[in-house]
Amino acid sequence: MKIYNALIKKNKEGKIEDVILLKEGFSFFAFLFSGLWFLYHKMWSEFLAILLVNFLIAYMGNFLPEIDKILLEISFIFLVALNANYWLCEHLKKKDYNFVGLVFGRDKTHAKLRFLKNLKADSHPEFGYSITNPKLHRKMLKLQKSKTQVVA
Repeated sequence: MKIYNALIKKNKEGKIEDVILLKEGFSFFAFLFSGLWFLYHKMWSEFLAILLVNFLIAYMGNFLPEIDKILLEISFIFLVALNANYWLCEHLKKKDYNFVGLVFGRDKTHAKLRFLKNLKADSHPEFGYSITNPKLHRKMLKLQKSKTQVVA
């Protein structure tokens, strides 16, 4: 079983608009594509911090043996991959997502179904159109977008 962080976002009426599950622990994609992973998730300040540390390691590499520079770089990438999902969770909290708890599941879909089932049983939440009727939600977003373009 895998462990996921459960985050929800509520709209202005207090209805649940979005549910996100983030895998706890090591991020394989952050390990392979560290900087690009942060850009993909629109984590600009974290990307700049990673870039700055990479430049510092490259600068320090001038004063270290080659093997030490390589080990330092691999260690740094490994630490980034270990913490990437945690940093993503913190980033989402800044975007009005609320951490609800941890969910266990065989995979992400199973964990999301378990989470929604337990959420309904515990608090009887109201879900927004983005969850109950995604097609209607997308149509409403397109309509709102077209209205703003006509006004401008």
